[in-house]
Amino acid sequence: MGWQRLLVLGLGLSLTWTLGGCPRSSIAPEEESTLPRMITVENAGWEMPETEIKASQPRRVVFALKDTYDPETGEHGDIYQAQVWAGAVAAGEDFGVTVELLPNQCHTCAEDQIRAIANRIEAGDIDGLVVMVTDSVRLANVIERAIAQGVPVIAMDTPVNSEQLVSFIVFDNVAGGKLMGEWVVEQLGGEGNVLLLNGALAQQNALDRQQGFLMGLNTGNINILETQTGEWSEEKAEEITTAWLAQFPEVDAIVAANYAMAQGASNAAVKAGRREDILITGFDAMPPVIEALKAGAIDATINQMPDFQARLSLQLLLRHLETGEAFPPRIFLPRIHLIDRNNVEDLALPAEN
Repeated sequence: MGWQRLLVLGLGLSLTWTLGGCPRSSIAPEEESTLPRMITVENAGWEMPETEIKASQPRRVVFALKDTYDPETGEHGDIYQAQVWAGAVAAGEDFGVTVELLPNQCHTCAEDQIRAIANRIEAGDIDGLVVMVTDSVRLANVIERAIAQGVPVIAMDTPVNSEQLVSFIVFDNVAGGKLMGEWVVEQLGGEGNVLLLNGALAQQNALDRQQGFLMGLNTGNINILETQTGEWSEEKAEEITTAWLAQFPEVDAIVAANYAMAQGASNAAVKAGRREDILITGFDAMPPVIEALKAGAIDATINQMPDFQARLSLQLLLRHLETGEAFPPRIFLPRIHLIDRNNVEDLALPAEN
């Protein structure tokens, strides 16, 4: 299957969940908008291979993710991680590679992830590692120990402070955050009061999204009332937002760095009777997020294609194992797609271009 077809599948994954939109009076109609809903990201000096390869011999690749997994129920603690793993499983079947899940206790439990990776590497019988780290700095040592023992590593989603990786596969969080910030400015008519819910700031992707949000918001006359980290948690975001809404009588938008925090902010706004007055944005596009958009729980989100990130990570790691192929130290996913109630029905349309 060619990479262009894979990108179509990644962009269109949630199509069957998007059979409608949810109008909200606070959102400008699509015909009045001039802001692009999709932008293209360039990888200077590197192009995605046109075809995939399959394993020529048995291969086992471990995917070390950030959150929990219950083998008895098959449930993940986080829907984003669940979609990453689904992409890894599908890719493993297509490529003839055995993929193994190495879960973690929580998104920010760095010591637990360090121990889990160290123990798994010592146990042996793996050909490569794809990792989503809980801490970009603290995980570097154990990752480099794995590499020193002959286990090549690709990081995805969150960088590792190491120059020894095969590559780092990442969504351009700065560009995505900027696109969202610009969208908020557009919806508010160029001015307003905004609150910012950041992710775990020990993780570079959270810092990048914060930078992008601020860049986008700074294109208008926006008063940023306050920023706090919700640590990616719905519960913590709801607690923070509840306090904010008691403190600030005029809030026009809450920008959250992931879907869970956006949902927490929405929960608090509903309980305070202020949901209709406040734009709430997230950063993810799994099926429940699309349903939340349709239901009016949130107003916009960014599609990071986590399943496609996993597939690309596994394919590049396999190519490295099979042929020794080298890659740039960082590879961005080629497209960024903002989804709001005006284009939620057309989620797969960019893939037709």
